[in-house]
Amino acid sequence: YYHSLVLKTVLARQNDITGLIPSTPSSDHAYIRDNTYAAMCTWALALAFKKVAEEDQDRARLRDLEGRTIKCMRSLLACMMRQADKVERFKHTRQPLDALHCKFSASSLSPVTGDSNYGHLQFDAVALYVLALAQMTASGLVLVYTAEETAFVQNLVFYLDAAYMTCDYGVWERGDKTNNGQPELNSTSIGMTKAALEALSELDLYGSSGGCRSFIHVMADDSQNCAAVLDTMLPRESCSKETDAGLLAVIGYPAFAVDREELVASTRNCIDSMLQGRYGYRRFLRDGYRTAVEDPNRLYYEPWELRQFENIECEWPLFLCYQLLDAQFADSDERADRFARLLDRLALLNSDGLPQMPESYSVPGHLVAAERAAPGSQDRHPVGALPHLWTQSLYVICQLLRDKFLRPQEIDPIGRRLGLEAKPDLVVQVVVVAEDAKIRGTLETRFGLKQVQDFAEMYKETKIRVFPAKVLSHFYRHLGKCHQLGLSGRQSSEVGILATSKLYIVGQRTVAFTPQFLDHHSFYLSLDLDFLLDMLRTDVAFLRRTWSAVGRPLFIIPVYHWYFNADSSEQAPSLYSTIKKLQSGYINGTRVTLGKLADFVDTSCVTNMTFLDKGQGDDELAKAKAAVEGRRRGRTRLGSGASATAADAAAIAMRFRAGSVSARKKSVVLSSAAALELALSSLSAADADGESEGEPFGDEEAVQFKVGSPESKAGPVPASGVQPSRRRRSSGFGLLGMVPNLNEMINESRRVAEETTVTHRLKNPTMLNEDSVDSMKRMVHCARATDQHDSGNCMASMNEQQLLKRLAQSDHLYEQFDLLFHLYHTKGLDYSTGWEDANGSGQPVTVRDLVKELYERAGSLCQWWLIRYTAGMLDKRVEKLPMFLTDLLVRQKHVTVGLPPEPRETVISSPRGGAALAQLIRTASDSDPTLGVLTQELLVYLSMLARTEPQLLASMYRIRVGLVIQVMGSEMARALNISAEEATEHLLGLSPYKMKTLLHHILSGKEFHAEYSEDEQISLESDSRVLDFRPRSLAPSDGPGQRPGQWAEERLGQTMSSDRRGQWLRRRRIDGALNRVPAGFYRRMWRLLEYTEGVSIYGQIIGQYLTREMTAGEVKFALHVEAMITAVPVPEYRQLVVEALSLLVRLPDCDQLQRVDLHRILPAEQLVHRANYTFLSDQLSLGGDACACCAVPDQIDQLLRHEDWRRGAGATYPALVCGGACGVCAHFYDTAPSGRFGTLTYLLRALPDVVQLPEDEDGMLGLECPVQ
Repeated sequence: YYHSLVLKTVLARQNDITGLIPSTPSSDHAYIRDNTYAAMCTWALALAFKKVAEEDQDRARLRDLEGRTIKCMRSLLACMMRQADKVERFKHTRQPLDALHCKFSASSLSPVTGDSNYGHLQFDAVALYVLALAQMTASGLVLVYTAEETAFVQNLVFYLDAAYMTCDYGVWERGDKTNNGQPELNSTSIGMTKAALEALSELDLYGSSGGCRSFIHVMADDSQNCAAVLDTMLPRESCSKETDAGLLAVIGYPAFAVDREELVASTRNCIDSMLQGRYGYRRFLRDGYRTAVEDPNRLYYEPWELRQFENIECEWPLFLCYQLLDAQFADSDERADRFARLLDRLALLNSDGLPQMPESYSVPGHLVAAERAAPGSQDRHPVGALPHLWTQSLYVICQLLRDKFLRPQEIDPIGRRLGLEAKPDLVVQVVVVAEDAKIRGTLETRFGLKQVQDFAEMYKETKIRVFPAKVLSHFYRHLGKCHQLGLSGRQSSEVGILATSKLYIVGQRTVAFTPQFLDHHSFYLSLDLDFLLDMLRTDVAFLRRTWSAVGRPLFIIPVYHWYFNADSSEQAPSLYSTIKKLQSGYINGTRVTLGKLADFVDTSCVTNMTFLDKGQGDDELAKAKAAVEGRRRGRTRLGSGASATAADAAAIAMRFRAGSVSARKKSVVLSSAAALELALSSLSAADADGESEGEPFGDEEAVQFKVGSPESKAGPVPASGVQPSRRRRSSGFGLLGMVPNLNEMINESRRVAEETTVTHRLKNPTMLNEDSVDSMKRMVHCARATDQHDSGNCMASMNEQQLLKRLAQSDHLYEQFDLLFHLYHTKGLDYSTGWEDANGSGQPVTVRDLVKELYERAGSLCQWWLIRYTAGMLDKRVEKLPMFLTDLLVRQKHVTVGLPPEPRETVISSPRGGAALAQLIRTASDSDPTLGVLTQELLVYLSMLARTEPQLLASMYRIRVGLVIQVMGSEMARALNISAEEATEHLLGLSPYKMKTLLHHILSGKEFHAEYSEDEQISLESDSRVLDFRPRSLAPSDGPGQRPGQWAEERLGQTMSSDRRGQWLRRRRIDGALNRVPAGFYRRMWRLLEYTEGVSIYGQIIGQYLTREMTAGEVKFALHVEAMITAVPVPEYRQLVVEALSLLVRLPDCDQLQRVDLHRILPAEQLVHRANYTFLSDQLSLGGDACACCAVPDQIDQLLRHEDWRRGAGATYPALVCGGACGVCAHFYDTAPSGRFGTLTYLLRALPDVVQLPEDEDGMLGLECPVQ
C-alpha cells in the first residue's frame, strides 16, 4: 500500500534521468525544499522496507526506493555545485544576487530564473537539504562520492554560517509580508540553519568507508550564534510577521532547533492561538496567497491593502502534519489521534482510492463577507496543487509512524529530538599559565596558586603548545579549499570561546589556544585587566549554558607581566579575587576545576584537523611558533618594542591626576551633552576611508597608514562664536587586512613589529607632586582667562618651532598632550616636525608619530582619558565593530549614534561595513574624537549585554547611544555631586570595566554611588536597593484588602527611603533616553488607533492607516510608533508624553459602550501641558514647592495662554525659572506617577480638556477609571 502511495503521489512526476520532481504537472521547476521533503519521504519508506525485506520483491523495492532517494539528493547537489562560483562570491558579499538558486529545471538541472527575477536567497531550503543529507548519511546511505563534493558541502557550511545576521526571503520566498521584494531576518531560516550546522558537525560523509578527509567541520560558535538570535526572536518570525506556522518545522521535526522547553511551548501556543483553523493553519496573518480576493496579476500589494485579507487567509493542512509528527515524537497518543483525524478528514481520494493532500483550503468568493464577519464559520474548498508535494511527503511519513512501520528515532538517527533532554551539570577546566618563571613565582607565593606552570614548563611536561586564537582562525582558512571548484575555504577570522576550549591535533602535534578576547588588539579595551577578567567570568558562564561537545571545555588563562602594577604594593586585586574564586570551585555560578594542563588532557574535547595536508600542519605550526615568539620579544601592552622604564613606575601614582584638568577642556560636545546644552562644531574634516584590522598573530596593535588626508590649517574665528579649540580634525586611516598566505602573514607581522617600535621621541613623564598639580591647574585657569578665542591655553601665541622646542623639553604628560593637540588641530597629523627618527632610519617624524607615542605611553600608565582622546585623534577603531553592531540589529534593535535631534542623531537599521560605519559615527559625533570612541565603546558593551543579559534590552526597540552617553554623564554628576563639565572629565577617566559597569547599572535600574579612592581614581559600587526602571503596568491590580492606589504607595516606599529631590526627574530622564515604555504599550496603541484618526506627537501624527498596513504585534509597527515618539528630543519630556499615551491607550478598554467620541486626532502633548497647568494650580493653592518657580499666577496664566506646544516640533517654550524643559515645570517632572498628586492623576484630570468624556446623572465620569 505505502509503496503504491509513494509511487503514485510523491514520485509520480519524478524525472527518470535526473530524479528531480517538478512541483506541478504543468511546470518543469523543481524546488530544493519540495524535493528534499520528497526524498525524506522516500527514504523513510526505504527504512520501513529494510526492516521487513525478506522476499526478493521487497528487497527489490528497497533498492529502488534507496536509488530514487540517492538520485534525487545527488541531483540537488549537482544543481548547487554548478553554482559553486555563487557560493564563493556569497561568502564575501552576503548579497541576494549572489545566492544559490532555490529552484532548477527538473529535466536539465539548469537554472530556470535569473538572479534578480526571483527571491533565491532562502537559507532554510539549503539548510533543510544539508540536514536531510546528514540524517540520511547517518542512517547508512552514501550520497557524497568525491573529495570535490565533500569540499562543496563544507563550503555550504560557510554559506550558512552567517544566516543569523543576513536577511533572506524566507520559507515563503517573499521576504517582507507585503511581498515587495525586501528580504528580512527570518526565524525559520535561522532555526533550520542552526539544526543543519549542528547535524553536520564532525560527520563523515563517506559513512563507514570514510577517512580523515571526508569529515565536515563546523565551529560550534557559528551554530550558537544562530541559537542566541533564534531565542530572542521566537515566537516572532520576522519584523513584518508576528509569528509563522513554518516555525513548527523549527521547534519540532525535522529541525528540533530549540533547546528550551518553555520556549517551544510558548511558540507552539502562540501559533495555535493566532493561526489555527478548521482546515489547518494559516501561514501568517493577512496572507493573501490564493485567497478569493487576491489579484494574480499583481506582483505585490500596497501596505494598506493587506487589511482586506484579514480573517480569510488560506488554511494549510501541511502544518497539521508537523503537529502530528511532534505528537508522535513526544509519544502523545491523544494529540496524535486528534491531528490524525483532522488530516483524514481533509485528505482527498484520487482515482485509485489513495489519499492526496491539497496545498490549502480557501474561502469561496461568495462567502468572503460572511467569513470576515464570523471567522471560521464558512466551509472552504481546496485550492492549489493536488497533491501538494511538500504536504504529501510529510503525510506519508506521519502515516508510517502512525501504523508503527517506523519509530521516531529511525528518521532521526542523529538524535536532534534529544535537544530538550536534561543535561548534566558542566565542569569547566581552567588552566592558569604564567608568562615566565618570575610570574609563576609571584602566583605561587603571593596568590597561593600551587598548580601553575609557565609556558616552557607546560610544554616540557605535555608537549602541547599554546597559541593565540588568531592562529586557530588561520588554520581554519585551509578548511574547504578546492581549486577545482574555485572555492577558497573559510573567510571569517572570528574564533569563539567554544572553539578555543578544545585541544587540537595538527599534524603530529597537539595544540591549545587562548580565548580570543585575551588577544591584544589595536583598540584600547584589552588594556584593562578588570575588563578582561569580566570577559573571563562571562565566557565561563557562557560555556556552562552552551557546551554540548564530548568532553569538558578547557579554558586557558595566560598571566602576563603587565597584569601587575610596577608598584609592588599593588598586586592586581581583581586578579587575586578571580584566582581565589577559581580555587573555590565556583565562579559566576559555574563549577570549575583548577589544575595543570596535563591533568585535563584525557578529559578535554579533542578535534583532529584532518583537513590539513600530511606534514603541512607541522610546517605551519613551526612558522606560527617562530612568528609569535619573535613578536613576544620586547612586547609591551600596546605593541611597541620598548619596555617600560623606571619613569613608568614613578608615574603610576599619578594616573588619574596627571592630566584630568587638561582633559576637561578638550571634549566640548561630550561635556555639553552632560549638561544638556549641546555646542555644535562648525568644521568637519574630510577623511579618507579605510578599515584597520588586527594583525594575524597579534598580541599587538595594527599600524594605521595615512592614505592622503590633506593637512588641516587653522582658520579665523567663525561668526558663530565657536572657538577654534572646538574644531575637530580627525586623522586618516589605512587598511591592513589579513594576508591569506601564512608566509606573507609572518613577513607582514615582522615588518609591522619593526614599524611599531617606539623610539622615545618624547620625554618620559615624571611624577607630579602636589605643587606641580596646583601649578598645572593655575596654568590652565590662567590660559582660559587670557585667551578665550583660541585653543584654550597660552600656547596660541607660540609658533610651530617654539611649540616643538617646548615639546622636546617637556616631561609633563598633560603638557605634552596640550602641545600635541595644538599642533594636531592647527597643522594636522601629517605635519612634519623636522625631527629625525631616533632609530637612525632618517625618516621624518610627524605629529601622527608623536600622538601615537603618547597614546602608547598613556596606555602603559592606564590614563584612560588620554587613551580615549589620543585614540580618537588617531581614528582608532574597535576590531569587528560591524559585528558588534550586527549583534544588536539581529535582535531587532535599531541603533542611533550621535546626539539628538536628527539628522545629527543617525539611525542605523541595517548592517554597515567598517569604513561606512566609522564615517557615520564620525559625522554623528561632530568629529569630536572622544564622543566617537565612546560610541564605539558602548556598542561593544551593549553587544556583550545583548548576548549575556538580553532581558536588559528586552523593552527597547531603538537604542540611542548618544543619549545613553548623556545619561551616563549626568549620573556621574549626580553621584559625585559635581558639574556637568567635571562629570565629563570623570566619565572619560573611567576604565573600560567601570564604564561597562556604569552602563549595566543604568540599564538594570541599580542604584550606585561613586567615590574617590586614595589614588584619586573613581570606584563604583552598587547600593543594596534596586530601583525598577523597567516597563511596568501603570494601573496594577490592587491586592486583597488594599485600598485603591495602596500598591503604588507601598512600592514607592520600598524603592525610596525618602522623597528625594530629583529622583523621579532622573528616572524619567533615564527611561526616556533608553526609550522605555510600559508592558503591552504598542499593542494597546494599535487598538487605540483603530478607534481614532490618529495621535499627534511633536508635530507628527501616528495615523490610523498603520492598522491597515500592520498588525498589532509587528515589530515594524512598534518601530514606527517609537520613531514618532523619539522625535521628542528631551528624554524626560518624552517620558511624560509616553505616560500620557499610556492613559489614552486605555480608553477603548474603559469605554466598552463606545460613548467617547474618539473619531479625531488626539493631541498627546496638549494633555501633558494641561496636566502641568492643573499641577501648578494645585501647587499654588496648597503652597507646594513649585510656588518658588512656576506656581505663581502670572506664570500659570502665561502657560495657559501659550499655544506654541500645539505646533510640536519647532515650538518655542517659555523659559522657566526651575529649568523645566518644553514648558513643563521641573517639579512636575519630579513627581511620582501614582498617588493622589501623581502625574497620572493630573493627566487623568486633564483628560476632559482633550477628549469629551461622558458623564453620569451625578455629573461624574461615566468610565471605569484605570488610575485610582
